[in-house]
Amino acid sequence: MLDTEPQVTAVLQEGEISDEVDYAVAMYLDRERGFGLTACKPRLVQIADGSQLVMLSLDSTFRGDDNKIYGYGEVGRIYLDPNNNFEVMYCSPADEIEKNRTELVETVEPEERPRGKY
Repeated sequence: MLDTEPQVTAVLQEGEISDEVDYAVAMYLDRERGFGLTACKPRLVQIADGSQLVMLSLDSTFRGDDNKIYGYGEVGRIYLDPNNNFEVMYCSPADEIEKNRTELVETVEPEERPRGKY
């Protein structure tokens, strides 16, 4: 696992991740960073050392009283190694995620999110 967020030099491809990877990331986030984060916008990126990782944004989300999913926006990122069983290589620290979440909650209105992966 990397100590600092990798420097992205290029976005190579945008797309989707499998349901199995999506589930594993959701379980990792719940266990390591707490409830209320949704990994979204998967992109295959090249980082400064020339290697490729899958980068996902972390959206601060919640279920509203109307049973719909809402989000405030990106509060961090997680990087996975596609060549090593999608091992987590880096995830934004919990204190950074919480700081960003607090800032967004105080400054923006949540927007409805689609069901499923996005």
